[in-house]
Amino acid sequence: MTLHIDTDWGKIPPYAIMIMLSFAAGIGSMFFINVKSGVRKHMAGYLSLLAPFMSIFFGLLLTYITTFGKGLGLSSIGGLFGMFAAVVTIALIGRDRREFRTMLTSCTLVVPLMYSISKIGCLCAGCCRGIACHGAFCIEYTGKRTGDICVFPVQLAETLLFFAIFVTGIILFMKKKQNTELFVIIASVLGKGGLDFLRASHTDKIISLNQILCLVIAAVAIAGYKYFKKLRIEN
Repeated sequence: MTLHIDTDWGKIPPYAIMIMLSFAAGIGSMFFINVKSGVRKHMAGYLSLLAPFMSIFFGLLLTYITTFGKGLGLSSIGGLFGMFAAVVTIALIGRDRREFRTMLTSCTLVVPLMYSISKIGCLCAGCCRGIACHGAFCIEYTGKRTGDICVFPVQLAETLLFFAIFVTGIILFMKKKQNTELFVIIASVLGKGGLDFLRASHTDKIISLNQILCLVIAAVAIAGYKYFKKLRIEN
C-alpha cells in the first residue's frame, strides 16, 4: 500500500495547523494534570502561557545554531528544551519544590503527545522525511516542495510510536507507578534516536546530531532521577 501526498497545498499549510494543534493538546493536558495534582491554578496558568513561547524560541534557536545561521525551522529537541526551561522558570518564581516536581512530571508526560501530533504536520509537508523506499507502505510525494519521490514513512512511525508512549505514560501515572517519568524519557529517546537511522538526513552519517542530543537527554534524565530519589529518601 502506497500513501500519496501532494505537497502543493493551498493557502493554509497543514504543518502550521498541526503545530498549533500539538501545542493546544499538550499545553491543555499539562494544565489539567498540574491542577489535578495540586499545583496552584495561577502557577499552572503561568506555565501554560510561557511554555509555547519558550518552546518555539528554543526550537528556532537550536536550528539557527546547528546550521550556523543558515537554517530557519523548528527543532523538536529545541522545543523540548524550551518546555523544560519554562518549567524551571516558573518553579523559580513559585519557589515550591513539590510544585516543581509536579510540573516536571506533567511536562514529561505531554511532550510525546505534542511530538506525535507535530509529526503529522511533517508528514503532510514532506519535511523530516525518511530514506528512499519503493517497497510496501512507502510514501509517494509529489509537488514542487519535494519533487516526485518515494520514501519510508518515518514521520508516521514517529506519530504512532510517540502516541503509544504518551498513552502508556498516562496509564502508569494514573496507577501511581514509580519511575514513570524516566520510562517516558528513555522510551522517547530510544524511539527518536532509533527512527533517526531511517531518516533521509541520516544518510552517510554514523551518528546524527539528534542522536547525540538524545544521549545527552538520557544522561540528564538519569541524573535527575537519582537526584529526586535521593531527596525522597532524605525526606
